[in-house]
Amino acid sequence: MGRKILFITTDQQRYDSLGCNGGRIARTPAADALAAHGINYRRAHNQNTVCMPARSTMITGQFVRTHGVFSNGVPLPADAPSVAQWLHDKGGYRTALIGKAHFEPMFDPGRRWFENNMADEGKCGPYRGFEHMELAMHGPMGRWHYTNWLRDNFPAEIAGFVTMLSATGGGDTGAPEVAYNPVPRGHYHTDWVADRTVAYIDQLSQNEDWFIWMSFPDPHHPWDPPASEARRINWRDLELPPGHPGSREKIEKILAGKPRHWLDWYSGRFGNDEGGAMTFVPCEMTHDQVREINALIHVKNELIDEACARVINRITERGWSATRTSSSPPITASCRATSD
Repeated sequence: MGRKILFITTDQQRYDSLGCNGGRIARTPAADALAAHGINYRRAHNQNTVCMPARSTMITGQFVRTHGVFSNGVPLPADAPSVAQWLHDKGGYRTALIGKAHFEPMFDPGRRWFENNMADEGKCGPYRGFEHMELAMHGPMGRWHYTNWLRDNFPAEIAGFVTMLSATGGGDTGAPEVAYNPVPRGHYHTDWVADRTVAYIDQLSQNEDWFIWMSFPDPHHPWDPPASEARRINWRDLELPPGHPGSREKIEKILAGKPRHWLDWYSGRFGNDEGGAMTFVPCEMTHDQVREINALIHVKNELIDEACARVINRITERGWSATRTSSSPPITASCRATSD
């Protein structure tokens, strides 16, 4: 009998947002406990800070130059190695991915890629070594499993989400892609990912080995968490993030020493559809908008941590750990933050 493996990823979560890494805003007891009882890698470096290259490295174990996914929009080759495939074929593991996959381009008007079609086809895999996949992205966009679930069961709630890459202003400060979403917390994609992970765990037999990739789309933009939770951190109480230079002039001075397109992007002279909304001009953001977005990011971080605790406790209830507490890891668990 091998290990039970829960692999947890988040999207665009800063290393120092966790309490175990010095974070002082979001409460993250589940992640802090994993670090306290396990290994906290303090000098680990992502092979690429962009979403698809980073995720392709995670599943293949290869450098970007080997698997070839150097940017979003470049699909992972169909014959690329997969840790899930290896565990399934060589170790007899049950394998699942719940949440965000993004090994294939998200922008797919021709519906070319299987990831973007499987939900409409009534399929949940198998794919890339995962026997079971239930996919979600950033809100009810596209046609992933979460999207269809929300549209089929709670269609009126879709309007509360912000469209990703729209740069639509909202919230208290008019910040881009911010909203206080009236969606019930239980219908938001963070809790949905945890719910579906628990459902998959519950259908496993006691003696089976398994590898589950639980992949949260948050705290990636848009910043539209459930309104019932969004005020738990008051943006008016926050200072600017510690790394913020403090003024547009200081930011421009720093960027002037970087590759030219960095300053051009900040000033609105350069756009990148895969990197952000074409209408978004970073230099136009106010300090209050930065504070409001920062607060909502940390709300999302807390919701993720609470979702993780719920899944970990359910695993413990199944008997795969000696104790059941919200602060004690029951199994081999690995947490990674990805960027997009």
